[in-house]
Amino acid sequence: MKKTFILLSFLSMCFLAFCFCTPDLGTDDSKIKTIIKNVRNTLTYMHYRPQQIDDNFSEDVFKMYLEKVDPSKRYFLKSDFEHFKKDIHNLDDYFNNQDLTFYHSTVDTIYKRISETKAYSDEILKKPFDFTTEEDLLIGDDLIQYAADKKEAKELWRKYLKYNTLLELVRLQEDSTNVKKAFKDLEKEAREKVAENTTDFFRRMEKRKKDEYLTLYINSFTEKYDPHTSYFSPQDKDDFDVSISGQLEGIGARLQDKKGNATIMELVIGGPAWKDGQLEVGDQITHVKQKGEDPVNIVGMLLDEAIRHIRGKKGTEVILTVKKKDGSIKDIKLIRDVIEQEEVFARSAVIEDGGDKYGVIYLPEFYTNFNDKNGRDPSDDISKEIIELKKENIKGLIFDLRYNGGGSLEEVVEIAGLFIPKGPIVQVRRSDGQMKVHEDRDPSVLYDGPLVIMVNELSASASEILAAAMQDYGRAVIIGSNKTYGKGTVQTFIPLDQHTYNPDEYGSLKLTIQKFYRVNGGSTQLRGVTPDITLTDMLTYADISEGKAHDALPWDQIKAVKFDRWAAKFNIDDVKAKSANRLKGNAYLDLMEKGARYYQDLDKIDRFPLNLEKYKADRKMREDKSKQFDSIDKYKTRLKIKSPAYELPKLDQDTILGTRRKNWHKDLSNDFYLEESVNVLKDIS
Repeated sequence: MKKTFILLSFLSMCFLAFCFCTPDLGTDDSKIKTIIKNVRNTLTYMHYRPQQIDDNFSEDVFKMYLEKVDPSKRYFLKSDFEHFKKDIHNLDDYFNNQDLTFYHSTVDTIYKRISETKAYSDEILKKPFDFTTEEDLLIGDDLIQYAADKKEAKELWRKYLKYNTLLELVRLQEDSTNVKKAFKDLEKEAREKVAENTTDFFRRMEKRKKDEYLTLYINSFTEKYDPHTSYFSPQDKDDFDVSISGQLEGIGARLQDKKGNATIMELVIGGPAWKDGQLEVGDQITHVKQKGEDPVNIVGMLLDEAIRHIRGKKGTEVILTVKKKDGSIKDIKLIRDVIEQEEVFARSAVIEDGGDKYGVIYLPEFYTNFNDKNGRDPSDDISKEIIELKKENIKGLIFDLRYNGGGSLEEVVEIAGLFIPKGPIVQVRRSDGQMKVHEDRDPSVLYDGPLVIMVNELSASASEILAAAMQDYGRAVIIGSNKTYGKGTVQTFIPLDQHTYNPDEYGSLKLTIQKFYRVNGGSTQLRGVTPDITLTDMLTYADISEGKAHDALPWDQIKAVKFDRWAAKFNIDDVKAKSANRLKGNAYLDLMEKGARYYQDLDKIDRFPLNLEKYKADRKMREDKSKQFDSIDKYKTRLKIKSPAYELPKLDQDTILGTRRKNWHKDLSNDFYLEESVNVLKDIS
């Protein structure tokens, strides 16, 4: 299937955009300047909404960058801030002229302050804390200020470390095995645990190279254009490709950092390490040797960097030196292969209710593989799931797009075409006004039965296109929270090496180049998709939508395109009325409403007491209030969930996949929103 580099995604992109995996540029300022110059030029000539790079622009970049480098104001002093502030109106000039003075100054300072903070922490954690004093740890953004001097900085860190020790102390006190231990011994144990964690934290901080802050610096400029435009180092781009494809090449082992040791956390069933049988959970990898090269010691290395040594192309050999759980040392030779991350891919289940069967398909993201034209596509996978569900004689289908942050534009058009005859799916407009309509050109319909699409506040971008198209065509009933995320923009990747076109040299820019619109002309930008049937959930009052993002593009509207509505066998107003009548005074939804508001209020807490008894009292009060919402997670539907017949042999062979499916089915059987979706399917059948 043809691949596209145009993307419509939110969640996986923005998570990767802020990570610290940047190229090892050493002290080569000329390369950094080239990256910045190419970023600026690409933004100027290709971004959907060009910016006026002036003093106002500079002020916003200044604020954004310092928030990225020191978000909790735990490192920089007030004097540092005042020194940096001298350049508050110079960053536009620095960006245009590739002047790195401000960048180097901030990064040099943060390293200096980190070193000082480590010394504070080591000293502070050597002495017992007094948990009888009345004092608070401030956490509210409006309350936190830069420390006036080093003495105040040390005091702020004392409170921060005291709070962490307090949490550990309470945990130890609640452990029944510690009832006979003296308070001073528990306090010492808690403090030593925090000291251990803090030492490991600063170890990772100090391992970061200076230029690893380059991504933060550049993205402070790019995100002024819009929140989805970001610089990706070569490593970041590789990680993104893996995340959106659901596939990677390696040994099939999940690792975690345990005190600087790359430790096996899980083996992927069917992967090289699992097939070989020598690696075990808990083993520590100490050295990695590529064929024909010397071994590389990865002990103490940042986990991301260690993983990059272990990963490699399918068919290549890697030799791992492993410290086994019994202390023995062993060399293990493995041949890398393609590893699929099953949790990323589409999956389905059969719902049994009152003797009738219904199908549910869950799509976590619109994945695509840019590097392999034969890689998995959601349109193909969903087609297979639909075919298998039809063999089960389902009376209706639920398409679950909750938490789906988007993905490939091409894929969403393909998937929409499975449910309707040929026709337009989405309109796309460039900044110059040029329009393009993406259409399904295949007149066949794979599934023509009753259809419900489930969404929530984190259904974004490509998910919104699909939901909007099915709603405009009258093809499906949309069920979910009061609106979806509201991301109506299109991104593409532009390599920054404009001479050799080698993205491994300078990285890439993920750039917003277009906005998309529904076939009825409305934009999903900011407003999202309003479901036909709205149901309160725990995200209803959360500040997580596109509208809360800095410098998001505005909403607008264009002309509708001609399309033939689906000949629905139901009246949407009647369906909405039946659901409203069914849910009127529903105790579960009433409790969910109260819970959503309560947990929103918890987010507004701006301080924690450092007095032990007061902290316990506050926590007990919150726990007691929270108990009234316990039944939300204990809701049990009348539905019975099982895997489609074709999947059963696979589950017998793959016990880990079987366990995951079992847990998923349990979640579905407790899903109030799925139950109402089945009710709606009955209404439209």
